Amino acid sequence: MTPNKTTLSTIAKDLNVSVSTVSKALANSPEISSKTRKKISAYAKESNYSPNILASSFRKGSTKTIGLIIPNITNPFYAKVFVGIEKYLDEKGYKLIASISNDYLEKEIKNISIMSSGFVDGLIVCVSKEAEQKKEYRHINSLINNRIPLILFDRVCDEIYCDKVITDNFQAALDATEYLIKHRKCRHIVMTSKTNNLHHLKLRKKGFEQAIDKHKATVKSSIILAEKSNILRQKLENALRDDSSIDGVFGLNEKSVLHATLSINKLKKTDKEVSITGFCNDLQSKYNSSLIVINQNPKEIGKESARLLLDRIKSGNLISDFCTKIIDVDLT
Repeated sequence: MTPNKTTLSTIAKDLNVSVSTVSKALANSPEISSKTRKKISAYAKESNYSPNILASSFRKGSTKTIGLIIPNITNPFYAKVFVGIEKYLDEKGYKLIASISNDYLEKEIKNISIMSSGFVDGLIVCVSKEAEQKKEYRHINSLINNRIPLILFDRVCDEIYCDKVITDNFQAALDATEYLIKHRKCRHIVMTSKTNNLHHLKLRKKGFEQAIDKHKATVKSSIILAEKSNILRQKLENALRDDSSIDGVFGLNEKSVLHATLSINKLKKTDKEVSITGFCNDLQSKYNSSLIVINQNPKEIGKESARLLLDRIKSGNLISDFCTKIIDVDLT
C-alpha cells in the first residue's frame, strides 16, 4: 500500500498548529517564532515533505518554468540549442521542461496542449517537419491567440507572428559555396540533401544556386536528392564513381553531409580530393579533416531564444513589436 503523501495539512494536524502557521514557517516568515519555525522545518524534513510546486505556481500566477519542443535530441544541433537554453534559464532562476515531436504533427500538438495548460510561462518551439510540409499552424497560432509567450527558432514561417531566432541560411550557403570555389578551387560541385521542401532548406538551396550562378563561366553544379538514406548514399557513390570532374559537395543538412563524407571515404578517391562543406556539427570533421563546417552557433541560438522569451514575459506585451533575431554563422 502506497503511504500517504505528507502535506501542509498533515503536518499541521500532527503538530497541532494551523495550516497557515506551517506554510509561513516553511517560508521562513518572521511572523512565526524561531522556535516554532525550527520545530516545523525539522518535522517536515523527517516526514520527507516536498512542496506542491505546481499549486504554488498557480497561486503566484507564475511557474518559473519554460517549455521546449524540438524535433529530436539525437541531432547535435538541437542538443546544443537545448544546452544554450537551459544554461541561460538556470542563471535566471527558471526551470526547463522539454519534449520531442519526432517531426510528427500530432505529437507536437499534444505536447503544446499539455505544456500550455498552465505548466509553463512560455514556450520555445522548433516546428515539426510534418507541420511545415502540411502548412498546419493552427496549434501554434492558438498559443499567440491565448497570449502565451512564444519563440520559434530554426524552422520558422511567415504565417506565424511572434519572436523568432534564425540564422541567415541563404547567405551562409552562398558564402560556403563560394569558399569551395575560391579557396578549394572546386569546379563541379554537387548539392545534396535528403529533402529540400522545408523553408530553411529552400533558402540554403537558393544561396547555393546564386553562388554557382555568379561563377557559371567556370563552375558547374549537380543536384542529388533522395528521401531515404540508403538511396541518397548510393546516388552519391554512383555520381562520384562515374564522374571524375566532381570535386566539391555541398550538404544542405547534417545527414546529407554525413552521407557525402561516408561515400567519399568508401570510394577512397586518391587521384583528386573532393572538398565538402555544409550545415553540420564540428564532430563530423573526425571523418574528414578537410570538411568545412557551417557553424550555426546553436548554443547562441538557444541562449538568444531564452533571453527573448524572458524579455517578452517581463514586458507583458504579448501581441506586438515582435522581432526576428539573426545569429551569425561562421565557417570552421
